[in-house]
Amino acid sequence: MASDDHRLRYERKFPLWIRLFLLPWSLFCIPFIHFYVGNARLIDWADPPIFGGIVATFGFLILPLGFSGMILWFALFGDAVDLTLDARSGKVTLQRRSLFRNRSTRYSLAGLQIYKVELEADHPVYDAAIVTLRMPDGVKVRIGAFFRDEEAVALVDKIGKFIAAATAKSDSRVPASPR
Repeated sequence: MASDDHRLRYERKFPLWIRLFLLPWSLFCIPFIHFYVGNARLIDWADPPIFGGIVATFGFLILPLGFSGMILWFALFGDAVDLTLDARSGKVTLQRRSLFRNRSTRYSLAGLQIYKVELEADHPVYDAAIVTLRMPDGVKVRIGAFFRDEEAVALVDKIGKFIAAATAKSDSRVPASPR
């Protein structure tokens, strides 16, 4: 995260080596499916174990397939985020990059919302401070680059000032309607 008086930039990288590291883990389900199918052939279907079949189906088929699918999706479609807030131009630029698509979107800074602030001091379950921003079209960006709660509060204050300045700037551009 880098910032100055009129600009704030947050970058969350997702390098190729992490994607390559995750891809072999998507094959995690293969031995479980092999074990499940092998044991299914040995069952006496005249008196099948109902409860054991349900547990085995969930534990050796559904759960490993879900886990492998989640890892495969994350490795192929996980986004790297580059967010820039520019107070001078009153614009927010959000770039989301994955292996197969790159999306760059510009928003008005006045439409940006501070959606949620999770601080360690507020709730003991949180292990780090996280600030969630919501773009005008509903896209949410989570910023979790803080070591202390004070850093998150300072960022929220700075973003709040940027939004207030952009809102005041956009309000001054709109002519007053005659009544």
